[in-house]
Amino acid sequence: MDDVKLTCASLHECGTQEVSSQNDALLDLRNQITHLFCTRLNANSITVLQEKLRLMQRSSYYLEVQHDLPPTEEQQQTLNLSDSTVLSLIDHWRLEGALTLANTQVKLLLSLLGMLYEEIIRSCRELEVFIIKCNQGLLDSDMAVSMQEKLRQTHQYLDDFENRMTRNLGPLDLPNQLIMNTGQHPMAKLSASLAIKMPVVFDRCKSHVTSYTAHLFWEVATQQSEELGQEFEILIKSLHPTADQGEFIKTTCQSYCIQFSNLTPDSYYQFSVKRVDVLNLVYELWTDTIILKTTNVPK
Repeated sequence: MDDVKLTCASLHECGTQEVSSQNDALLDLRNQITHLFCTRLNANSITVLQEKLRLMQRSSYYLEVQHDLPPTEEQQQTLNLSDSTVLSLIDHWRLEGALTLANTQVKLLLSLLGMLYEEIIRSCRELEVFIIKCNQGLLDSDMAVSMQEKLRQTHQYLDDFENRMTRNLGPLDLPNQLIMNTGQHPMAKLSASLAIKMPVVFDRCKSHVTSYTAHLFWEVATQQSEELGQEFEILIKSLHPTADQGEFIKTTCQSYCIQFSNLTPDSYYQFSVKRVDVLNLVYELWTDTIILKTTNVPK
């Protein structure tokens, strides 16, 4: 009988230790998730992730061709594809292939970033539910194991998102050299890479209209100063076209502001701005647009 009592006491002690160990593990997991919500998944961090993704989706992507120079000189020299001399050296079909490859790479990158962001948000919701159930004492060991794996995946999603922001923007692995080797002369070695330019956006605080005139201002997102040598295309569309005034007006300029005159009072106009398309443009889908109404003429 004494042996039975000792055995029961031992089993009870082991059970108590196991429950205590499980509670400690749950508490540790809960603390890890809470720390994640206070750091990488707080409201500000989620907003930053969303803004980074939006900027990537709205940016313009370009193919840059570099001339690999001898070691005694600079490592690379970026060539201007609009230069007729440079363009005459490059095989047209191989250049088209490089542009297609670059376009595919950008689309894959943006798709991947979008999927990673969705997984981060989905994981965030699942971890929030876990915290609620943990506070209510409605957890079991299987759920704890599942959430431990979800926590690990969430960290991985966040790391991948940050790494992918720039990983695919760089040298392209082209199947062929852009200049065909005729065997007659030493062939210049060219390499290609992807470059990104942040989206052009209207300054909605400065842009305004009067009865007859529109004053438009814009900037490049995240840039503190104006970049010289940029050319922009501005489109004005009358939402109330008349016989005297056409529906569209398109112009280009190299400044970051423009003025349109001879507008119709008390009328709506749609304005858009973008960079002028160039030969090495790979991908650009988004154009900033605003709608403004001219004021009525005082009587």
